Amino acid sequence: MQTLKCFIFFFLYLGAISLSPALPRFAIRMNAKCQNCHIDPNGGGMRNYYGAAMYAKTTLPLRIWSDDSTLSDFTTQLNNFVSFGTDLGTLFYYQQTNDYSSFYQMQGNIYLSVRLASKLLVYFNKGLYHGFEAFGLASVLPANGYIKVGRFTPAYGTKIDDHTVFVRDRTDFQNNRREDTGIEVGISPSIFTWNVGVFNGVKENDFSSGKVQLISTRVDAKIQAEDVRFSLGGSAWYNNASAGTFRMFGGFGGVSYAGLTLSTEIDLKNDKAGYGTNELISYLELNYLLIDGLDLKFMYDFHDPDTKFKSGSQSRYSLGLEFFPINGLEIRPMYRILKEVPVDDRNNEFDCLIHFYL
Repeated sequence: MQTLKCFIFFFLYLGAISLSPALPRFAIRMNAKCQNCHIDPNGGGMRNYYGAAMYAKTTLPLRIWSDDSTLSDFTTQLNNFVSFGTDLGTLFYYQQTNDYSSFYQMQGNIYLSVRLASKLLVYFNKGLYHGFEAFGLASVLPANGYIKVGRFTPAYGTKIDDHTVFVRDRTDFQNNRREDTGIEVGISPSIFTWNVGVFNGVKENDFSSGKVQLISTRVDAKIQAEDVRFSLGGSAWYNNASAGTFRMFGGFGGVSYAGLTLSTEIDLKNDKAGYGTNELISYLELNYLLIDGLDLKFMYDFHDPDTKFKSGSQSRYSLGLEFFPINGLEIRPMYRILKEVPVDDRNNEFDCLIHFYL
């Protein structure tokens, strides 16, 4: 019954906006593809020249403060061939259960990109606690296509910057990461983007145990009708591990009008490698741009760990602000309400993220 309700909820949103709801909110708001602002065609990680020097400086922050503090001649390009970047996120959180509060270093990534030729580069991403990406990217295929080879996170769903959202943390992307070694090809003609990757499929291990085990694919399209921007996509994940088959299928979409941006994702997870469960995981985010650099944010997460049972599901409601006072700094206070079935443990929490970025 809960599965049916979630599907109805999802498709009501699709119908209400004619084409659909979400890629990450900035891409939807600007009607831009991920590769417009990031080195990785799938988004996330290091920003390219436009993402770091143009959008992050002129569009994202509070203009009245940022104009006085931004260094006009600062650049992340060391020269014409080498660029760097970083993301550093520190979280303060308070949990109602046991009256517990603490600081946690959520993120500490250093990025390096070296361009070897006009259509060829190598990329490195090292995290603070774990996580390492190293790949070569050749933009040599037709239809704005590319070939990517190395160790990186396979493309699936939306790369949401909140590591705790259920569609990342409870699928197969703990801490929003899941590096694997393999190859990915993609094209980006007109309003469409599509890629497919083949990987070893063994978590935290570069070896395939004798055979390639993971295939992932992702497709999306972006449409603009006057002042309304739409996005719609889907992805699939097939991992034929030695312990059993692990599959995920998902849809995502978004719509933006004026200062309002709605995004959503829903995933079905079939884990025959574990306990043979069928899971339903969904996410919805609503952002309203109050003024330049300040968003009012509402988020909803849902997870049913086994659709065969009526109990065990969790829902989380989050309300807060996203504030970019100056270029390179984000402050995000959020209050989160967690509801569990059948027993509600009253473990609500308050989070405040301080994020430095280049």
